[in-house]
Parts: sequence; C-alpha cells; structure tokens
Amino acid sequence: MPRKPTNIIYSANEKPPAGTVLILGVQHATLALLFIVYPLVAAAEAGLSFDDTQLFITSCIIFMGIATLLECLPRPGAGMLLVQIPNMAHMPLAVQSLAAGGPALYAGMSLVAAISQLTLSRFMRALRAVFPPEVCGVAVTMLGVALADPALRRVFGISGAITPDLDLRYALVSSVTLVIIVGLAIFSRGMLRLFAVAIGAAIGWILAAYLGVAPEPNASFATLPYIDIPHLGWPGVSFFSWALIPAAIITGVLSAVDMVGTVVSMQRMDDADWRRADLDQAGRAIQANCLGDIGTAITGGFASASSSAAVGVAFATGTTAWRVGAVSGILIILAAFSPRLIGVLTIIPSPVIGAILIYAAAFLTVAGMELILSRRLSDRRIFTVGLAILTGLAVAILPGLVGLTPEWAQPILESPLSISTAVAIVLNLVFRIGIRQEASREVTTADNPFTVATEFLEYQGDLWGARRDVISMAIPVVAEGVEMLLDTGVAPGKLEVRAHFDEENFDVALLYEGEPITIPDHRPSPEDLLGDAHAVARFVGYMLSKRADRLVLGTDGTREKLTLRFEH
Repeated sequence: MPRKPTNIIYSANEKPPAGTVLILGVQHATLALLFIVYPLVAAAEAGLSFDDTQLFITSCIIFMGIATLLECLPRPGAGMLLVQIPNMAHMPLAVQSLAAGGPALYAGMSLVAAISQLTLSRFMRALRAVFPPEVCGVAVTMLGVALADPALRRVFGISGAITPDLDLRYALVSSVTLVIIVGLAIFSRGMLRLFAVAIGAAIGWILAAYLGVAPEPNASFATLPYIDIPHLGWPGVSFFSWALIPAAIITGVLSAVDMVGTVVSMQRMDDADWRRADLDQAGRAIQANCLGDIGTAITGGFASASSSAAVGVAFATGTTAWRVGAVSGILIILAAFSPRLIGVLTIIPSPVIGAILIYAAAFLTVAGMELILSRRLSDRRIFTVGLAILTGLAVAILPGLVGLTPEWAQPILESPLSISTAVAIVLNLVFRIGIRQEASREVTTADNPFTVATEFLEYQGDLWGARRDVISMAIPVVAEGVEMLLDTGVAPGKLEVRAHFDEENFDVALLYEGEPITIPDHRPSPEDLLGDAHAVARFVGYMLSKRADRLVLGTDGTREKLTLRFEH
C-alpha cells in the first residue's frame, strides 16, 4: 500500500464516513455538470434543433456518469477519484462533424476516436519510455495552463474580446470565493477543509446575487419538470468523411494523453513515495473512458474525459477516495432524471466557477513542475521540457498562429496541452538517440572512490534522468564497495564500475580480476574484522547488502562481478 501524504485525509482505498462521501460526491458531481456548457456550445455552433440538443445533452450526462463510475471502481477501472466531464478536446471534431453530416457522422467519428484511445491503452507498458516523468510533468503542468484561459475569462466576466470597461464585480466575487477556498484548505481541519470548495462556492454565489452578477433563470426554467424519464436516441453511425478521420484519430490520442496526465496527478497526490507512473492503471482508466464514449456515440451524445478541475478539488479537500468518485458517478446519472436540477446548474455564477478553476490550475501547474524536477535533468532533458512548455505557451499567447495551419492539424495545435505533450514526446524520443543504457568507468587505487562514484553516477544520472534520491543513495554505497575491494586487495590494483539503467532499476556492477567473496547471511562479529582481507571484505559486503535494495554476486567472463541494485 502506498504511504499516505500528510495533507491527504482519506486516500484512494480508504472509506470515509457515509455523510462525508455523499457531500463530497455532490461537490464533484456539481462541478462536473457545470461543464455541460461545452456540448451546449458545440450544438449551438452546429445548428442542432432543440430536440437533437436535448438528446445530445442527455446522452452526454448519462454516459459521463457511467464512465465516472467505471473509472472509480478498482475493477474494471483504475480505482481512483477520476470524475468525468464533457471532453473539450472533442469540440472541434463535434462542430465539424455535426455541421457536415449531423449526429450520425459525429457518432462515427466518436467511435473512431474511442477505438484510437482503446488501441493506445493496450500498449501502455511498451510506451513507458515515451512517458518518463518529465514528459508526464509537462502534460500535468500544461493541464493547469490550459485551464487558465477559461478560468480568467470567468474571473473577469469576459465573454468575447477584452475591452477597457471590465466589470470589477466579477473579479471581487472570484477573489472572495478563491480566498475562502484556499484559506479553508490551508488553515482549517476536519469538516471545514473537506467542504472548502462547497463553502467557498456557496458564499461566492450569495455575494454574486447581492452584487447583481448572478444570472437570472430564463422564462423556460419555470416550465422544466423536477423529475422526468431521460430520452436517449439512435442517430445511426456514418463513417463517410475521410477528411475527418485523421482529426478523429488525433482527438482520441489527445484524450488518452490527457487521461495519462490526470492519472499521474492523482497517483502523485496519493502516494508520498511516488516513483514512476503506473501505466497499467492509466491503461485501465483509458479503457473505462472508452466504454463510456462508445455508449455516448451510439446514443448520439458528446464524449467525456477525466476532469483536471476535480484533481484540484481532491487536493483542496484532502480526499482521493474512489468511493467519492463512485457516488459522484451515480449522482451524475441521477441528474439526467431532473431537468430542473440541470437548469439550476446552468445559472451558477460564472466568477464562482472561475475561482474553482483558478484553484485547480494553480495546483496542477505546481504539481507538474514538481514532477519534472523529481528527476535529474541533463541538457537534453532541460531542452525537452523547456521547448515543449514554450511551444504550448506560444499557442496560448498567439492563438492566431493556429489559424494559419492546415485545417486537419488545428485540433492538435490549438490546445496548449496537446501541442506541449506532443513536442515533449517527440523531443524525448529524438534526444534518446546516442544515449547508451549502460556506461562504465575504471577505478584504480590512486583514485578517490567517493569522488569517482559522485562524478560518474551524477553524470550518468543526469543523462538518463534518474531520480535524484536514488543517485544520492547509490553514491556512498558504491564508493564504499569500491574502497572495500581495492583497499583490502581483493581487487588487485583496479576495477571497473559499470552502471545500467532501465527505468525500473538502477544497477551498478563492480567487476574485478581476483578471488570471489562471499556475503554472510547474518551479521559478522567484530572479531571478524581482525581476520584477513577477505574477512573484512565479507563484513563490508554484508553491510552493502543491507544498504542496497539487492546485492548479487556473479562472474562476467574471467572477472568477478558484484552488482548493487537500487530500485527506481
């Protein structure tokens, strides 16, 4: 079981009290349902009729809840608090497909995107080299950056072009909401911290109503029934648009990359000793998402994806329990039975939503940076991270550049998250050219073992991107092993230090021509130190076996080989 961080009250597999689970579930479900604005915008842009729009939204909500439930269950899902929201990456594909061929064409393209995701999930282990921590860190950082634009527009009440006459009442509501959420998350304990987001949102809504910036229900709101049986459609499936298939495949791949970033964020938040991304868990998360998307496509709805905003809420409340997410999924499904409830969610003040998104964006940005810096960075890796982030920021700062590119490329280029992650993946693979996974260095009795071990392992650690704490732990152990073999004469005159790295383990082998040593199973007595050199070597070897994760004795041709393994 992973060690729970001090700032987490209920970790993924813990069982909070039923009342806490219910209230936190309502909190997450409410936030998720606020993003129904995405499919509403897509339907409006494509000119769907009122009836088609209702089917579009209803299907999206139901399968968004089902996907959330599947994601959160330990099997077949990921067993993590992964709440689904409408997938913003599907916006360009949905608008183009609906306009060109109606719901049937979008259903077909959604299936293509889902199959692309599903195919990628089957190769997650093989893709470990493609998603090292610095690439995942770029994705997580850019998740936060991608939230900045919609968050700040809501904070300042900007709906179109920015003008000098900003209404500062929006900024006031957002500021008060954000201060309350942050204050409760940092300075409070117990129930106040658990419900920090809900409390902040409630106070913000009251303030917005008092200042006159809360939206008023339209005339049709009063006619909405409290309870009604949801209606699902069957739009048919059309694949007759070869021009849109590349865009659908790209959308599927981007959705999978987004899911990996969200899963890594949750893994790191939930494990104080986090080392590497569990890509098997990420694969299960993608598969659960694909099942929801397939159901949505068949019934004529809008696809969903994991919510990065929910990650920020989980951090604020100190709760990552999957049971909270499962309850959220059930509540989202039930929301489809209440048109009046959905109507209420559409009138939550925009600056309140902006404050919540700002909180989530801040957490994700810093979490991504921390993930990047968890590894030693060589020049190659520094440029991988720096150029990838700058590319994403260029898209965010100069969005007009995207309009100059071919239409098929715009879905990937217009998203800072997508373009940054793609550049990071490509540069990571390119910069791996010429790097050997094994390196060696000769050491003689004239050398200082600690200096040699420090210079050699730090250089290779930077080049390979090994974890800082693993290299720091390996240096004194390797130096002691080299000193023991040379000073006792077991390795006469010189030996070779050979390091190997494969993401799972960091191995350092000491190879020498001489007599083999044995490692005792129990601690040698102090009198053994008064014996010959081999007795001293056995004592030191015993100590090394306790400091490394594993010590293996063997041979390499005519030379003896002592391998120190450090789990990575």
